[in-house]
Amino acid sequence: MRIKSSESDVNDVINMSSLLDVLFILIIFFLVTTTFKQLEDDHLVDLPIDERNQALSNKAGDVVKINIRQSGAYVVMDNPVSEEELESTMKQAVSDRPGVKVLIRADKETKHLYVANVLSICKYVGVKDTHIMVRTLN
Repeated sequence: MRIKSSESDVNDVINMSSLLDVLFILIIFFLVTTTFKQLEDDHLVDLPIDERNQALSNKAGDVVKINIRQSGAYVVMDNPVSEEELESTMKQAVSDRPGVKVLIRADKETKHLYVANVLSICKYVGVKDTHIMVRTLN
């Protein structure tokens, strides 16, 4: 017959506190280092669909997204702006980063006037590369 000593009972317990500490540190690390790119995408903008499935590359780092809602409101970096504020924002962006690109996200029901105003502002302040974003069927 085998008799267990009292010392073996103490050694059978696994200390979970250090494992939990490491787990929480990893969770905090991943939360802090995660970048949230969806901030510039306005969810109130319903993009038109492109039947030809030609997706634009979004690899460029110097991209300013301008959202135009159905009502004609301009939203940049989750902040509603007027045309004058949009012009000053774009002037500042061009002076800070001369090669900045603009991606216009206009609602499919937006009047052409609002898109034309943004294109005109971009041309006026010196933006050389402007694109209009659409949804693809993929």
